[in-house]
Amino acid sequence: MKKLKLFPKTFLYTLCLMLVVILISHFLLYFLLPGIYNFQQKSRLQKDAEDILQQIDGATDDERLTLVAGFASKWNANISVTYDGFSYETNVLGDLSKDILDPQAGTVDATIITDSGSNNIKISLAENMQGGADFFHIEKSFANGRGYISAIISRQQIENAVNAIVIILPFTALICLLISAVFALLYSRTLTKPIARISETTEKMKKLQPDIVCESNTYDEIGLLAANVNSLYQTLLQTISDLEQEVYKVEKAEMQKTDFLRAASHELKTPVAAVNVMLENMILNVGKYKDRDTYLAKCKVTTERLASMIKEVLDTSKLDTYNQQELVDINLADIVASVCEPFQIIAKSKGICLDLNLSNAFTVQFVVHRLERVLSNLLSNAVLYTPQNGTIWIYLNGRELVIENECDIIPADQRSRIFEAFYRPDYGRGRVTGGNGLGLYIVASILKAAGVSYEFVPSDNINGMAFRIKF
Repeated sequence: MKKLKLFPKTFLYTLCLMLVVILISHFLLYFLLPGIYNFQQKSRLQKDAEDILQQIDGATDDERLTLVAGFASKWNANISVTYDGFSYETNVLGDLSKDILDPQAGTVDATIITDSGSNNIKISLAENMQGGADFFHIEKSFANGRGYISAIISRQQIENAVNAIVIILPFTALICLLISAVFALLYSRTLTKPIARISETTEKMKKLQPDIVCESNTYDEIGLLAANVNSLYQTLLQTISDLEQEVYKVEKAEMQKTDFLRAASHELKTPVAAVNVMLENMILNVGKYKDRDTYLAKCKVTTERLASMIKEVLDTSKLDTYNQQELVDINLADIVASVCEPFQIIAKSKGICLDLNLSNAFTVQFVVHRLERVLSNLLSNAVLYTPQNGTIWIYLNGRELVIENECDIIPADQRSRIFEAFYRPDYGRGRVTGGNGLGLYIVASILKAAGVSYEFVPSDNINGMAFRIKF
């Protein structure tokens, strides 16, 4: 049984259960039917005997004869009634009764099997000594002592009915067996068909085929199972998709870290090599390097720039972490105004106009020192690359912070790389200007970690560039 599939197993279980019910019902019918039928007939016979006793007591002679004849015809009986010296007798069974009953002598030529009495009516089940059917034998005296009734009722009808039912029992059992087999087959197919469809669908789901759905038109447990499988599969696909995206992000982040470390190594190698060359030549007293004071000062400047660059690199490596506990509500207008103060002095010294419009203030959730770092780097770039007598506009537009400055428009091919670490456009972002190529990389890293969108595009209002942060 354990190795059978669901359909044959369900069919066999159902068929066996129905066969047990059929067998038990037919056995009960075979054993209980004769007794029940005999009891019912005996109860009816007793009632009819009581009725005829009451009716004869107050009837005329003709009516008594009619009552006796009616009783004999109804029950297929030989009956003899003696009342007030008159005898009423009907022999439906023929002369058979003379062999087993002698009303004159009050004897019965039969074997009494059982006796039962109620209201002075004695009903005996007698076995005919000459063979043949058994009989009910009734004896009763009238209550006033004016007469006597005696009857022999054949049980042939009962025997015939019982025998007929017993004969048809094998046929009814066979018919019930066939019906049970058909029903069990239909029931098993109906029950297992949706489960088989679910099984076939889950086989396809194992291969992670898209758009696979368990179809079910029922609302029972099988329908609920199909719905749960569909929900589980969609959740699984979504989880796999999310994991693939996360893997892609992790791989991209690892590549960015690798590229960053490679670029950082390259950027750090140059000043280290320069300091090493100057020190080595000073030690060897080669040419102009004999002027040690001059080149020691240059070495100090180079090492300070190197230390600053190392600090920037270390700070940048921490930007991919974002602690939610550090988030606070910040009035954007207040923090922009605070960060702009030192840059207004620098801009004024370069003859640059810094136009600040923070009338549409709003609140954002951010890490304070990181937002200050973003604003500081953007303003530093704007001041650095705005020409003399140029203008820088800083304003709030809806939930957007916009920093625009007059400058040469950066070509599209360079804008696609502007946020890479240590990348400097050819037209001015060199080490001589003081830029190290990490400013916009840091800005992009902080905003991405915070989930804030941004763009760096040519301005629609002036001949220059605009940096837009959308909170």
